[in-house]
Amino acid sequence: MLFSLALLLAPACQKDLELNPSQSLSTGEALSDIASLKTALNGAYDAIQALGYYGRNYIVMAETEANLVYLSTANSNRFVSSYTYQWTPANADITSVWNDGYTAILRANNVINNVDRIDGDAAEKNQIKGEALAIRALVHFDLVRFFGKQYTNGTPSTDLGVPIILTSGIGEPARNTVAEVYDQVISDLETAKGLLRNEGIYRFSPEAAEALLARVYLYKGDWAKAETAATSLIGNAQYALSANVSAMFGGPGSSEEIFTLKNEASENRGSDNLGNIFIPQGYGDIRVTTDLLDLYEAGDSRATLIFQQPNNEYYVGKYLEQDGVVGLASPKLLRLAEMYLIRAEARFRQNDTDGALDDLNEIRLKRGATELMSLPNGIRDILSERHRELAFEGHAAFDYWRTGTDMVRNQCGTGLEVSAPCTIAANSHLTVHPIPQREIDVNQNMEQNDGY
Repeated sequence: MLFSLALLLAPACQKDLELNPSQSLSTGEALSDIASLKTALNGAYDAIQALGYYGRNYIVMAETEANLVYLSTANSNRFVSSYTYQWTPANADITSVWNDGYTAILRANNVINNVDRIDGDAAEKNQIKGEALAIRALVHFDLVRFFGKQYTNGTPSTDLGVPIILTSGIGEPARNTVAEVYDQVISDLETAKGLLRNEGIYRFSPEAAEALLARVYLYKGDWAKAETAATSLIGNAQYALSANVSAMFGGPGSSEEIFTLKNEASENRGSDNLGNIFIPQGYGDIRVTTDLLDLYEAGDSRATLIFQQPNNEYYVGKYLEQDGVVGLASPKLLRLAEMYLIRAEARFRQNDTDGALDDLNEIRLKRGATELMSLPNGIRDILSERHRELAFEGHAAFDYWRTGTDMVRNQCGTGLEVSAPCTIAANSHLTVHPIPQREIDVNQNMEQNDGY
């Protein structure tokens, strides 16, 4: 990481400064006042919106590695490796997740490591520091679940995760264990909660930090804490389930949103906007499988976010356009429906099936689906509800791996899809991505994952 990130950051940050000097600072930029802290913080937000991260690739890879979408044989050669599980340590998409993630961490650290020595209003400084801590927690969490075994499907005290980076300097760090990374993520979020105030859904708030904690505790298998954290959001009058899912995904700002990465029309990436990988007006490479279509019943409004074209194939409609820009989207990273799903699973794991049903039905009835009376397939029924609700939002593959569930593509080998495995076992080494090769090459302390 010493050389590869140094090479990465220099040109990337220089470009940001040239294009928008009022909104971002490099990881090594000297911070001298509140204004420069805010600029550096905006740079950290900008990093998590990068194309290789939540700008597109991180979300899309979690979907193409599962069974809710397929990669059409008529494709632009994007995401072939993730759909076919034929990646190597040199894979560009995997490298971009690592690089963009650590860029965001280093920018957040630049704020965290400088804020206390700068004069200014204490509440304002606390807000800035709290947001930077929450960003650092989000990215470490995303990286560890991408490059390490899942906490609930491995041995977290010895499984290798990713390096924990707490300073803005770059060295040659070894990988921390999965458990150590989770401990740091939780610590950062707990600290952030005490510093933050709510400044809206487009920045980290105490509610967003709590919602992220709910997700982290779910992945950790700490069911009681996951339930408690989710409950705090469900009981918060600021948020309500949306009655109109089409309107909710027509742009940012719905009643469900807890934390959204807002992309302005001026941030148009053209053909590389998130939605364009899914829709015919863009690349249209990724299409909806019968595995997902068969989960919806008549009247379920979530099915209206899928549309059929004259070729009789089905496409994703969650990211059609925003502000008149085709394919532009503002990813809803944390929203209320997920909190109900988290609490449902946490309750079920604690043998509160009635409570789990109540939570699932709260969503289902709002979406026009019929009420569930039981969960005959246990956790698989909860996963199916997560698929219906969170499809195309970057959860699908992670849900299989963290629950120890084999990923089975029932739509497989029909001739519509690129040739790919129909099943990936939950214990396969392929469920953990390889560490980028250039990190192995330049960091003598970096260990590669098994199988690569």
